Amino acid sequence: MVKYYMMDILIITLVFVFILIFTIFPAIYAILSAFISNNGISFGLLYQTLKASYFYQSLFISFAYSLTVTLISTFVSFFLAKWMKKYKTITFLLAVVWIIPPYIGIPIWRAMLENTKFINLYSNPFHTFFSASLVSSWFLIPFSAFFIYSVVEKINKKYFEAFSLESNNFTIYYLKIVFPNIKNEFYSILLLNFINAFKDFQTPWLLTEGGAPTKFGLTAKGIIGSTTNLEVLIYKFFNSEININELGAISTLTIFFISFLIFVWYKLKNKQIKTTKKTISLIRLNLLSYFEVILIILWIFSIIVILYSILHLSFSDSTNIFLKGNFTLNNFRYIISDNFLTAIKNSLFIAVFTGFFTTFLSSIFAFKLSNYKNGEKFISFLNSLKIITGIHLLVFIFFLMAKVHLLNTLTSIILLSVSRELPLGTLLFFSFYKEFPRDLFYLSKLDGVSSNIFFWKILIPNSIPIMISIFLLGFLASFNAFISPLILLFDEAKYPISIKLFNYVGTISNHYPEWNYFSAGSILNLLILLVIIFILRKFVNFSYLKDL
Repeated sequence: MVKYYMMDILIITLVFVFILIFTIFPAIYAILSAFISNNGISFGLLYQTLKASYFYQSLFISFAYSLTVTLISTFVSFFLAKWMKKYKTITFLLAVVWIIPPYIGIPIWRAMLENTKFINLYSNPFHTFFSASLVSSWFLIPFSAFFIYSVVEKINKKYFEAFSLESNNFTIYYLKIVFPNIKNEFYSILLLNFINAFKDFQTPWLLTEGGAPTKFGLTAKGIIGSTTNLEVLIYKFFNSEININELGAISTLTIFFISFLIFVWYKLKNKQIKTTKKTISLIRLNLLSYFEVILIILWIFSIIVILYSILHLSFSDSTNIFLKGNFTLNNFRYIISDNFLTAIKNSLFIAVFTGFFTTFLSSIFAFKLSNYKNGEKFISFLNSLKIITGIHLLVFIFFLMAKVHLLNTLTSIILLSVSRELPLGTLLFFSFYKEFPRDLFYLSKLDGVSSNIFFWKILIPNSIPIMISIFLLGFLASFNAFISPLILLFDEAKYPISIKLFNYVGTISNHYPEWNYFSAGSILNLLILLVIIFILRKFVNFSYLKDL
């Protein structure tokens, strides 16, 4: 008994330390770098950073950008969730957007926006900021809509039946009955979207490369653009090989502000907020309904345009969306001859091993934690650590990888990806184990079956649906990884698809992007993802429990 108890403790400790290595350790490294200067402890760098104009400009941009993205994404999601049950097309389109990786979708948005007459991404700060906010919202909408829809579906159907006797205006029902019953979940998705936007790097960088210069953007550390948030600022400093101590100071302050936001949120959430009921006039409801319809139509139109642009460019010899070209298959021939298959192999290698190790470790980790009273709280704590991750920690993971000689290896990407997906996989397995029939466990005990044998012989064979789901989550997350390979890899032979595609178009400062090659590669990438998702979905509904 003592032997098994010690084994459980050892496994839990090892997995816990593994997760900490890629979350808490880089944060500690950043904080120590901020306070240690010239072999001594000093507050000078933090004080210097707090006095710098570039820091306050980037901090203000981070807040303004996060607020704008949060409002757009959450409220559009709220309206979409309202119609998901009635119109299955909306659910399908949400899934389509969810499948499109940001490293494909954002450059295509850039290709369209930088060639329009009404938007100037190069020199107009407002155009740059608002365009980045819209595109970032576009990618946050699917998860937010699915989350809100899942919460709405749990509301007692009797509410709707009773309301239907009084009125047939679905908008009133949604605002007066649905919203008050999902307020807590709605505020939670607001916070989640705000934090994600606060840490957003891909959209400000891939779309605008930090944005057009602002009026006060000229600083001692370079030009601050209208989308140069804290994450973009840290990446620019990292690329300019700035002192690690200065990077530590900015990263430490970024961690502080993210933690402060969460602290303030929970303080406000725990207080009783009084709301005043206001009568919504029929005119306001009609205006809201029209506004809602217009938003949904624009959202659907944007998806159609994005898909058309990718297809059009992939079979065209024109490198510009708005310049007519001739039909050709040479784009596909070119990328295949340009080591694109090697990039696919690298991405699949990373994704398969990430999916396997995430599934394997999380299944064991969750089972061991299920024997402890506070196991669920411990798992929730591990998942909460993901909130503080971002470029501000990834640059210090770069330094850690360099010290252990794992830099510029696919192993580094796999280890980082597994550490990111392991907490969520453990949570899903833990929930599954809690719902597993306890009678089977008690019967196995009567037959003298040990816990380990029960786990491998009974629990695992009946966990195939959840195992496939977690494998798929780990696979997709690592297959679509962009930021970690961008930071940790610099050998072209080891580039995954995301970086290979990025090299065809670069950032907005690249005035000769090869959009046709980029689109052809994107089509192949999306086809691979669709085939894998289709194959794995067939296993999700499989379970031996049906035969018991």
